Amino acid sequence: MGAATLKESHEDVPPDFYDTALKSNLIQRVWHKGRLRRISGLISKTNGRILDIGCDGITLTEAVATMAAAKEVVGIDISEKAVAYSKKKRPDFHLAVGHGEELPFQGAAFDAIVCLEVLEHVEHPDKLLSEMKRCLKADGYGLVIVPTETPLFKLLWFLWTHFGKGRVWRHAHVQEFRGELLDQLVEEVGFRVVENGVFMLGMLRAMKISSA
Repeated sequence: MGAATLKESHEDVPPDFYDTALKSNLIQRVWHKGRLRRISGLISKTNGRILDIGCDGITLTEAVATMAAAKEVVGIDISEKAVAYSKKKRPDFHLAVGHGEELPFQGAAFDAIVCLEVLEHVEHPDKLLSEMKRCLKADGYGLVIVPTETPLFKLLWFLWTHFGKGRVWRHAHVQEFRGELLDQLVEEVGFRVVENGVFMLGMLRAMKISSA
């Protein structure tokens, strides 16, 4: 699946999808709160510059920015609609259309980079991780979250994408991070794992990584 196809698939998702779902869907609120609890234990405060790859409607971006006490927040997403929507929400954030496999930034530009439930949506996750490492400062850190593709996750994902409002996400996943695939990719890129573990009944894996 090429970048153009990925973009077309993502454009099926309304830019306010999460903001609306959190107000009207109990399951989405539970899922979101679970992610926030885990993220809050992994985000270190940095008075510098952070990047959110695949920021979408910046629902998580705003939370991460607050937790990190960031002075500057940058976000990219392949969806033009999502970026336009997010700019209206937070004109103080620096948001742009872009692809995580080719980050439009100089090396060592960020104190922290997050990529939250995005790697499963890209064709070459190794390239995205390499770009994260290139753009991260030597003393900075990254945070990656991916679904674990356990039987429970696959069942709930099937139900969500076939019988509910989640149908717009049906064809969005192009990678499956089973077993130790994420660990292998991170090691090949040259990151050091700071913390690694599963949460949400084992359905999500969160990994904090460092260049040093």
